[in-house]
Amino acid sequence: MPILCTALGRRIQRTRALFFDVEIVAAVALLSAAAVIGLSTAADYGFTIDEFNADDYGPKALAWYTSGFTDRSHFETVEFSLWYYGPWFHLLTAYVQSLDLGDRVTVRHMMTFLIGLGGIAALLPIGRIAGGRWVGLAAIVLCLTTGYLYGSLFFTPIDVPFLATMTWATLAVMVMTRPALPAWGPTIVAGLATGLAIATRTGGIITHAYLLGAMILCGAEAFARQRRLPGAYLLRMAARYGAVIAIAWLTAIALWPWLQVGNPLTQFKIALIHFANIPLAFDFPHWGERVMTNDLPSTYIPAQLLARLPEAFLLLLAMAAMRALAAIFSFVREAVSHAHSGARRSFRAAAFMLAGQRGVLVVCAAAMLPVAFLILQHTTIYDGVRHVLFVVPMLAILAGCGFAALIPWLRRAPLPAAALAGGYFGSLIVTLATLHPLEYVAMNALAGGVRGAYGRFELDYWSVAATVALRNLERRLDYESRFAQAPAPSLLICLPWREAMIGPILQRPWRIETDPEKADFIIAPERSSCDPQGRATLIDEVARFGRPFARVYARRPPAESASKD
Repeated sequence: MPILCTALGRRIQRTRALFFDVEIVAAVALLSAAAVIGLSTAADYGFTIDEFNADDYGPKALAWYTSGFTDRSHFETVEFSLWYYGPWFHLLTAYVQSLDLGDRVTVRHMMTFLIGLGGIAALLPIGRIAGGRWVGLAAIVLCLTTGYLYGSLFFTPIDVPFLATMTWATLAVMVMTRPALPAWGPTIVAGLATGLAIATRTGGIITHAYLLGAMILCGAEAFARQRRLPGAYLLRMAARYGAVIAIAWLTAIALWPWLQVGNPLTQFKIALIHFANIPLAFDFPHWGERVMTNDLPSTYIPAQLLARLPEAFLLLLAMAAMRALAAIFSFVREAVSHAHSGARRSFRAAAFMLAGQRGVLVVCAAAMLPVAFLILQHTTIYDGVRHVLFVVPMLAILAGCGFAALIPWLRRAPLPAAALAGGYFGSLIVTLATLHPLEYVAMNALAGGVRGAYGRFELDYWSVAATVALRNLERRLDYESRFAQAPAPSLLICLPWREAMIGPILQRPWRIETDPEKADFIIAPERSSCDPQGRATLIDEVARFGRPFARVYARRPPAESASKD
């Protein structure tokens, strides 16, 4: 009985410590505030170019399952490249949309935001495992104040779910490999999480590499402790790795119809090759120069992150890099100091030290390996760096490690440090509020801010400002009672290959037009402007920091147009 009471008392103490952990309380409060703000403003965000197709993909993928795998409409009437993405998120969104809880577009943005926020929430335990207290909280703060990431959480239909699943998969791998011999429960969870990542985008297969590296480090720890690796241990490790692979692929096949209509490995290879060699070539601005999507400089991704991550994020990453160099130097010194004890003992000591850092090493791999692979593969990349949006949370963890290294110095002058941090992050929040709902165009001071980066980078590549301009125009015409006229005015929104698909974003009885010569009103976003060639009058702009991101034109009467010409 005393032993039971002691054990119960310890468990209660641990529960209280967890409940009153300042970092956890702060993280929950911050994430809750972000959820309230995000959900209450989701209706403000524009319907983006890829969302038109994703919104079509979801209901038809859902029909594939509900029809008993007989309704093939999502293979026949949806843009073919969408087959190569797993539809689980779009399927889930389609189901929630079918409940008629609100506007269809707003529901989609809410779902995308919640999935992305769930991925960011996983940074708290990842930070604890990788670097200790305050690392996860710092990473969450950095992610939520990075305009490029926060704004994308609402309307990036493929890359945000992939960010979430990759973050969850990385966490699952880290939890599974904390002990030298993984338990079966975390092993099963790791299989499900990595399978979900694969079922979102082909790049999720890289999580198997993270797991393999972490399990090798588990073996290094076992070797250092036992001075050998028994055959039974190796068999158990192989069984666990094999179980993760098997569960992951069963999960992916179950959630991804493309893998169900043929040999799953062959089907996966087709999708993987397609995205490794996207046949799309066009030029766009990058640091003031014109570059081609299929001939990017090897520095493209790092240079884009250098422009889009906030200054504090970059500074803390630099601190983390210096800390890593110091840790490498210390590791080498320790290894050399044990050399006099014999090569075998020295090797065991080095293996033990390295294995003890496997949490942060997994994060380093998750932040760097995908980028390195894309650079070496010379992959086609465009639309900023949305394709690697999933590495930003991992970079935030590394930056959080840089923050943890600064804590002893910050404690020497807590008030000035708090005032400086408060002023800096306050200015970031003001900037994001000013940009709303175009937060994702935020650029740091190195790129000249939004004002200086305009025209030198792809900013509003999703044409979010087009929907903002549309809402302004609808309110204006409501005020002028133009919608009371018959017939309703015609509208052209210049979205490449989507001009005829704008029905979901219209809130008034517009007539959809695709010919700029016939449209009563034309909305021309920054990236895909259709020049009215003097036959229309500029009546409105959506501008941020003095830079226009969408223009609204009204067609001139024929007589006026002729006299102007």
